[in-house]
Amino acid sequence: MKNTEKFDELYRDVEHITLYLEKKQETLDKIIQITRNIIRDSGHTITLIHNDEIFKAEELIKKINEEVNALKNIDNEFKYNTIQAYQEYVEALSFLSIIKTNKLPMMKDLNVSDEAYLLGIMDVVGELKRKIIELLRTEKVGEAKEMLSIMEAIYDSTRKLKFAESVLQGFRKKQDVARIQIESASSQLLFFENTKFIDVDNTEH
Repeated sequence: MKNTEKFDELYRDVEHITLYLEKKQETLDKIIQITRNIIRDSGHTITLIHNDEIFKAEELIKKINEEVNALKNIDNEFKYNTIQAYQEYVEALSFLSIIKTNKLPMMKDLNVSDEAYLLGIMDVVGELKRKIIELLRTEKVGEAKEMLSIMEAIYDSTRKLKFAESVLQGFRKKQDVARIQIESASSQLLFFENTKFIDVDNTEH
């Protein structure tokens, strides 16, 4: 047997650290599960909205709100691991708000970090582009224009934001994607209006 008495304090320190890390691991495991639930449920909410199942989307958002609140209570040491869940939540809730009220919710209404809000609203641009296509199929041009104006407002308000990837990870790429989606939506809306104008003009003759 080695004489370890002079290392007793070291062993106690390591045991204390081990207990701390075990609790930290347990917390991380919970966080991973909750973030997966939020990401899954947020995606499902967006699908429901596109399918015009607004009541079901509202009910699912209530569940996501509970999941988000639970996550906020335990993720202080793991913000890096949870930002995707928050931005997916922002995207889903923003899309629902726009469809119901034609308004984008403000950051204070969602109570999320600056980064999660910016990333989430940039993502909603893509969902609005999809919605415009759906609206044009049913010739709801006025509603499509409202969606486009919100897309443009999101992009214009964030266009001057140019930060390093380490400061705002993924944002520049989302900016580029949003710009392309807005240009595409604008072109499709213009093409639709011109086509309808030609059809009406031909009918009159």
